Amino acid sequence: MNAPTVPSAELDADALLAQLDTIHDEDPLRALQMLRGLDLRTLPANRLPRVSFLLDHVLGEKFDLWPEALAGQHVLVEQAGAGATPMILRHAAIAAQIAGDTASARAWTQALASGSDAPLATAQALVSLGAVQFSVSRQDAESAGRLVLQALRPLAALHAAGGGLDAAFGAVTNNVASELLERPLEDLSQPDLRTALHLCAEHAQRFWRRAGTWLNRERAHYLCAMTANALGQGVDGATQARAGLALLDEFDVERQENVDRAFLELELAMGLRLAQLPGRPEALERASTLATAFGQDDQDRRFAERGARNDALAAHYGR
Repeated sequence: MNAPTVPSAELDADALLAQLDTIHDEDPLRALQMLRGLDLRTLPANRLPRVSFLLDHVLGEKFDLWPEALAGQHVLVEQAGAGATPMILRHAAIAAQIAGDTASARAWTQALASGSDAPLATAQALVSLGAVQFSVSRQDAESAGRLVLQALRPLAALHAAGGGLDAAFGAVTNNVASELLERPLEDLSQPDLRTALHLCAEHAQRFWRRAGTWLNRERAHYLCAMTANALGQGVDGATQARAGLALLDEFDVERQENVDRAFLELELAMGLRLAQLPGRPEALERASTLATAFGQDDQDRRFAERGARNDALAAHYGR
């Protein structure tokens, strides 16, 4: 990695990583500088998995600096040694695959399969899907849709077999769907992208049903609600939102997840709006009331942005 651009005396590794997690999407250039300021060889073992993601996400996805991301992954894998986690190996293999280092990609994918007690073909499917996750934002709508559909083809067989990588597949399919959800509204008219978005959300939900906690399942319903609404399918959007709210009613007795509840109410309101069904004003009121208690600027911003996006989607579909 390059020489530090943030003096190490100012911030220790934990503080740098905390800031990186806060700003890597809002201020990518600053995140790049901070990431380059980390001495990867001195990081504690419990921080290595998160840094492996940030190398691919910031250096690779945001700045197309895949050779540099790959160099960092080599350092991380060496630093982790026998303790290299599946997350580290996955992100290392992704960087190697995109950067064209087939030997490293093969070795790390094999290590991922062995360490996860999974068939090699399953690990290869996960790495290929992860590579699409970090590259799809640079594609036009048609190319993005086709790339995702190609990467999703092996997944249908995995639901029947199950395996140690189910949670990783749940996370990656969730991330790909989230990326597609953020594309310009006109992209949502492209048939391949629409199909890819629907399938990603569906796969994520199926993986989380088997491998996730109730919170994972609730958030999968939220993803499916957003997806259905983005595709103009309001009845499905409302159904998924209600299913997520039902899980919160069942498990969140102490109301610790009211942020999730607010966003689900927002998607319920959107689904009802698209389907022209009653109950939208009440859902919006519940969402807004919950949002007033957020108390954090980033959550307030995300809530406002989601509301604005839904208004734009409603206009897009003539609702």
